[in-house]
Amino acid sequence: QQLLTFSKGGEPIKRRVSLGELARAATSFALRGSKVACELSVAPDLWPVEVDEGQMSQVVHNLVLNAVQAMPSGGTIRVRVENVPGGVAPAEGGGRAVRLCVEDHGVGIPADARHRIFDPYFTTKQMGNGLGLASAYSIVRRHGGRIDVESELGVGSRFTVLLPAAEGAVEPRGVERAPRGAGRGRVLLMDDEGSVRRAASRMLARLGFEVVEAGDGAEAVARYGEARDAGAPFCAVILDLTVPGGTGGLEALARLRALDPAVNAIVSSGYSNDPVMADFRRHGFTGMVAKPYRMEDLRDALARATPS
Repeated sequence: QQLLTFSKGGEPIKRRVSLGELARAATSFALRGSKVACELSVAPDLWPVEVDEGQMSQVVHNLVLNAVQAMPSGGTIRVRVENVPGGVAPAEGGGRAVRLCVEDHGVGIPADARHRIFDPYFTTKQMGNGLGLASAYSIVRRHGGRIDVESELGVGSRFTVLLPAAEGAVEPRGVERAPRGAGRGRVLLMDDEGSVRRAASRMLARLGFEVVEAGDGAEAVARYGEARDAGAPFCAVILDLTVPGGTGGLEALARLRALDPAVNAIVSSGYSNDPVMADFRRHGFTGMVAKPYRMEDLRDALARATPS
């Protein structure tokens, strides 16, 4: 999966977040079971960044894991997240930036190897696979950022990530959590895989929704029209983006909007590089949920698409 991220990756699904909170969680996860401790420093007035949380968490995780592998006897790494004033941001024209530094006191990187450390499969460590830094580099560049390294043999290494700061405040992690069973209304769920439909239907039922399933876009359109004619319309439709050999989410949405311009359609897909997932509103969807499904993601997507 890391190699795919490096080679073609996935379109970042961005939201405004605190890089400090993201770094705190990813660092804690990467250090589990290791002999390495961490000194984490986060600026109290940290500016938000607009990133794909999953991808950027992978960057932090890989950098911390790289530091752990450089210190096989244990020790302490330093992770620092801070604001950087205008003029040094990685994007053209400068601007404000947020900087993440991961510093270890390990073996260091030989001078003749530093220019290759972001190459896939290149590693100087016995336990490394050469993919962690390569995927981190690819992700940071895809976010308009920059990643650099300073290192000295026997002293340690410091990796620095610069990301453009975002305007505005950090987005809430989701709508206020509703208890299970608090959902109301009928949801039309379209997916070509029966096992996915069954699992998602059980989640939606536990959230309190009545669920009707469809195997492809054509069936979804037919069921949507039948429900409207019967006076039992759907409050939302979840459409799988890609249906091999059938009608996918985009085509189905066009037909649904012809029936009902106010349709609440949520696009669904596995993690992919399809731009629809990254910019779903521009394509006419009111929400997005990635597969594999999590109950809280379904709940949040439906709450946003069907506000009370």
